[in-house]
Amino acid sequence: MEKPLNELIKERLAAKDLNLEKALQLTEIPRHYLEAILKGQWSRLPAAPYAKGYLKKIAAIIDSDGKELWDLYENESEVRASGANDKLPENRFAIKTANHRLIWPIAIVAALAVYVFLNADRFLGVPKIDVDSPLSATFITTFPSFTLRGNADPRDKLYINGEEVYIDKNGGFQKNYNLQPGVNTFEFLATRFLGRENKVVKQIIYQPNNL
Repeated sequence: MEKPLNELIKERLAAKDLNLEKALQLTEIPRHYLEAILKGQWSRLPAAPYAKGYLKKIAAIIDSDGKELWDLYENESEVRASGANDKLPENRFAIKTANHRLIWPIAIVAALAVYVFLNADRFLGVPKIDVDSPLSATFITTFPSFTLRGNADPRDKLYINGEEVYIDKNGGFQKNYNLQPGVNTFEFLATRFLGRENKVVKQIIYQPNNL
């Protein structure tokens, strides 16, 4: 009496010293389909073209004729013809189709991440202020007015005593002030996009000649 197909396959796998795990590795057949073949559960297999391909892979590792295995399969099962609704069975090696609706959002997020990384200092760094006039922390003058000058990053905002001061494209700034007799304190405050700050304080002592 002719052996059932699944028994024949198990017998020839054993002869080759191949267990289930080794057969899975060699054939790359999804586990649930290979287990169905070894149990003779033909109704669990996909449409005929795919089942035939699996049997050819098994035939190759047990040195058997693929047509022989297929003929036995046809005799033992109700072979399904492939139809419009048949799909390639899933397995661990299948390449998943990308969801195109997610491509643009992911690309935008990636581009923003690269932009932030390349401009991290612009957003997160500490602003730089160089005050050239007056150069020293405390300066004495007999003139009633004084022009404050210096350099800062034109991408930052600069305030002198709370009033925003324009920074030109080369980073230069200047502003003239009328002085009061005695100590005049000027606070230079530079702020960066995400709130980082840098502060410089200068004092100008105005001593009128008639005092």
